[in-house]
Amino acid sequence: MAKTTKGTQQRRRSKGDGSIFPNKRGGWTARYRRKGLPDKEFNATTKGEVKKMLDDWKVKVVVQDAITSNIKVADYAEKYLYRKSLSVEAGKYKQSSFDRIERTYNSHLRDTDAVKKTFSNLSADDIAATINAKKDTLSYSSLKKIFLFWSAMINNAIELGELPKSYNIMNRVEMPDESVLTVETKEIQIMPPEHQQLVKEIAMEYSPNKNERFMYRYGPAIVFLLNTGLRGGEMIGLGRSSIVTYMGRKGVKITRTLSRVVNRDDKDAAKTKLVLTAPKYPNSLRTVPLNREAEFALSCMLDLYGKNHFNNDLILTTQNGHPPMLQNLGNTLKKICKRAEIPEYNLHSLRHAFATNLIRNTKNMGEVKEAAEILGDNYEVLLRTYFHTDSEKKVNLVDALVL
Repeated sequence: MAKTTKGTQQRRRSKGDGSIFPNKRGGWTARYRRKGLPDKEFNATTKGEVKKMLDDWKVKVVVQDAITSNIKVADYAEKYLYRKSLSVEAGKYKQSSFDRIERTYNSHLRDTDAVKKTFSNLSADDIAATINAKKDTLSYSSLKKIFLFWSAMINNAIELGELPKSYNIMNRVEMPDESVLTVETKEIQIMPPEHQQLVKEIAMEYSPNKNERFMYRYGPAIVFLLNTGLRGGEMIGLGRSSIVTYMGRKGVKITRTLSRVVNRDDKDAAKTKLVLTAPKYPNSLRTVPLNREAEFALSCMLDLYGKNHFNNDLILTTQNGHPPMLQNLGNTLKKICKRAEIPEYNLHSLRHAFATNLIRNTKNMGEVKEAAEILGDNYEVLLRTYFHTDSEKKVNLVDALVL
């Protein structure tokens, strides 16, 4: 028996019963702790209300419904995806990102043995098997998406208290080595300066057709990309309101991206739709100063493209007044490469070329960080992705050691 401050006697709650006590807000708090489960706390106005909440929770614990460990992975995966869809509606998660994780689950996990198990019976080998089963048909980056789905779903359950903090199964899951995969990861295409110059010249050629100013409708956009390093979605999402004055010259403020996502409106027959959203990463919000080539390309685009029916502010349009798809810009680049008789480059190679040129002109680590800000990447990503060594310089460095 334990004495209260008023001298009256009160029965101490048994171990595992939880505790109930007045809180600083004038109400009551109930707290439940049990080994293997996350702590659970309830708050209410009266002691009776909070006791009922605690008792209800204890019943759930008894029937083993308090933790996710005892439900099937497939059921929880659907719950996880549903929560993500609510985050999309709330504007806290990009729909294009949701489309990607939903596609990963439906294509690579839904019918596997692993998701038919409960979390308590799930092993690291089960998760690894879902990855290894695809190693002959998917690239490393695609396999990593399966790994990341598992990791994000389980971490989400732990953060919400639906799995115990000790549930560290992903620590024992290993990705296959990239060297043993059948499908090779595509190498980043490096466009040498001489090819960049050819692309610029052909992209800005005037058309012999009096009804068309340029030989290629999106030629100025290709030149603009080579001189700004914008991502494809940022390019087609660029608006007239994005044009700003920056340090006495023109610049473009990147605040949004245009994406094509799955259309989830049952009343609309279209399978996809366009959405303007904020960039995925905070670093992507930035202002990019324009050099003379970029300014000229921008002025050409403003003169060339008419009203955009999807959004009046957007600059790029098709001949019918709709936003172009990334494939339209990519096909233009392919045609230019074919005309120039150079290797076929993809759209990302333009961003890579711009980034490489930036880094070559940096003189210290401070300028490298400024280059990262222009690209909308963090410092580490910039060095890992775009920093290339020069073989000739390596030879010169070694030769310089000879006395």
